[in-house]
Amino acid sequence: MVYLEKRNANLALGEKQMASRSFRVFGTRTDLESVFYEFQKLNLVKYYKCGRNENKIDDITKTIYFGISLNGSHIRNQYLVIKDDKSICFDKYKHISQYLNETSVAINLGGLYDENTIVPTTVSTIWYDNKISKEIFNDLRKIMKRYASTTINGYMILKNAYSKKEQLRFVTIGAQSPREYDLIV
Repeated sequence: MVYLEKRNANLALGEKQMASRSFRVFGTRTDLESVFYEFQKLNLVKYYKCGRNENKIDDITKTIYFGISLNGSHIRNQYLVIKDDKSICFDKYKHISQYLNETSVAINLGGLYDENTIVPTTVSTIWYDNKISKEIFNDLRKIMKRYASTTINGYMILKNAYSKKEQLRFVTIGAQSPREYDLIV
């Protein structure tokens, strides 16, 4: 209750309310390239690697480890997506985060960790009430749904990943986690 009272007091002082949304997809590099090619063709956007970074990326599919998970986890490979005509906001340490950028969507890129393990890509926003964030999020989700073969327990499985379902381990937390947490496809 203390948290709720503090939250209500902060809202009364002008703190912004946030509505968040997210979805997860399993896809190989080929799957993700198809999705992001189409998304970038329909939307003028730019990407920024979260953390201490000032470099704009025009095409996320050209990043060095696109569609590959280096650590076997669905975190630590996060990019912020914003419309091309919007500016990015940094904190005082020149870090990029979604909290300071109300017109953004965050993408934690997943992909193949090794030849037998695939990690999900997570698309999320804490600013779903913002018209621009909502538009980016919904456009990306619609495209992902078109490229999905199925949805299992809320995870979309893109076509190429689904075609390799017999060979792949679909990890929901990380490659080091017990197999009982894996998605059964």
